[in-house]
Amino acid sequence: MNQAKRTLLREILFITLFVFGFLLLFSQLKSPANLYDEGLVLVNAERIRHGELPYRDFWTMYGPGTFYALAALFSVVEPTILAARLLDTLLRFLLTIEVYLLARHMTSRWVAFVPFAFVTFWLATIRFYSYPAFPATAAILLAALALARYLKVKRARWLFLTGMALGLAALLRLDFGGYAAFGFGLAVALYELRKASDDGLPWKSRLMPIARAELIIAAGALLVALPLYAYLTAAAGFATIYEDLVVFPATVFRAMRYLPVPPLIPDFRRITGAQWNDWLRLYLPLATYAAAIVVALRWLWLRPAPAQDRRLPIAVLFLALTGTGLGLVVKATSRYHELHALPTAICAAILATALAYWLPRRLWRSVPFRIGVAGLALLLLAGPYVAHFAMLAARGAASPLGCYSSLPRASCVPIGKDQERAAEYLRTHSQPGEYVFVGTSRHDRIFANDLLIYFLADRPSATRYAELHPGLATTLPVQQAIAEELAAKNVQWVVLMKAFDAREPNASSISSGITFLDDAIREHYQPETTFGSYQVLRKRQ
Repeated sequence: MNQAKRTLLREILFITLFVFGFLLLFSQLKSPANLYDEGLVLVNAERIRHGELPYRDFWTMYGPGTFYALAALFSVVEPTILAARLLDTLLRFLLTIEVYLLARHMTSRWVAFVPFAFVTFWLATIRFYSYPAFPATAAILLAALALARYLKVKRARWLFLTGMALGLAALLRLDFGGYAAFGFGLAVALYELRKASDDGLPWKSRLMPIARAELIIAAGALLVALPLYAYLTAAAGFATIYEDLVVFPATVFRAMRYLPVPPLIPDFRRITGAQWNDWLRLYLPLATYAAAIVVALRWLWLRPAPAQDRRLPIAVLFLALTGTGLGLVVKATSRYHELHALPTAICAAILATALAYWLPRRLWRSVPFRIGVAGLALLLLAGPYVAHFAMLAARGAASPLGCYSSLPRASCVPIGKDQERAAEYLRTHSQPGEYVFVGTSRHDRIFANDLLIYFLADRPSATRYAELHPGLATTLPVQQAIAEELAAKNVQWVVLMKAFDAREPNASSISSGITFLDDAIREHYQPETTFGSYQVLRKRQ
């Protein structure tokens, strides 16, 4: 076979891998809808589309970016679950492409497919559509690609674009933007300090390049994030924004939703497969970050390389991704779950591949060493990631070409049968635009409520607290506010879902003792019909 044919075959294989990844991401498009996490994004996007503002008109602890992006989509296409999932899937594909491009910058054309394959598989099987963390992670990797370009061409506009991408991350998830700003800011500062040292500048003069670089990044971030946050702050008030986006997630959310993290040194005599997987999902990325810090600092300072050495910009990227990834670990430990650990795992997968690639070549020339590394990688990844996510994909698997629901807004995506009947009943017995309320069978102890009902029935929430979060809707002031809104808007229809009897090891499993809202509903509403765990109530005449 001549060289031209070999080159053509390599290019065909190269393109085929991307196409396969693209198709794999679409394989779970018709997985069952998530009534809470997916529902809250869809409902909040609809509220924005109808003129409401986050924080002022409805409570949320998420950044506004995903809501506005989805609201813009719903302004040009019919609002459906499938439309939102198609947008989310395209953004996931963009994320996998960024993983490949960043890994290629730090390794080689073909080695970069290793993290691309893992991340594609994870994103194709984790589901949880419209989850803002994944677009925010994509924005962070976009910032890393812009930073890589700056490190290559030394043009300030690429620093500015780095900042713009970080600002986008902050719009999507304020906490993600904050973690990335720390990681990237520290990495750029160390790089500029190293450059100033190479140039022989005196110590007092070395601070100016650092300050200049950080200001350029900050200007780009503020240009993207500040206008919308300033507008929403002016509308809702700084105290409200600060409470919803900073105080509540850091205090109440952690108390009500916290799930324990695995101990640093597990009891190997009692550890099960699931516990072992949890342990690896937390500590494998941490071990990767520790190795990345050691290697990066060694390349930057302990063995200074010439300015043109390829290792120097890679060391900066190591530090940027490590600083960001460590912040994402902190976020994941507030409610330790495979979903919340995935963003930091994406950063760690890129770094682990690059660290392995830069091992001494004499090691890679040894066949036993290569076999050992491959075996170790599969051993460490098979349980916590590959097998676990494959199991998730197998649950409720449905053909993307099938149709599993009749409601127009469900757009053939599988939803619960009782949920579908309750939404259809609301849709046919209430008027378009008529306010409704969807709660739980008890509001003194809440795990989650069915937010998707609002979207499926195409009926607006009567209260700013559509999302009944424990620690919020279980308190007296919020329950009183909800009851007052139901009365003020003369709400005729209430849907109560039998509460999940989740007994998590946190405060959500403890009754607040506040039954004000339950008492008000019993006093003013009477049962109309029941669909399994859903009860539809109508206002007493």
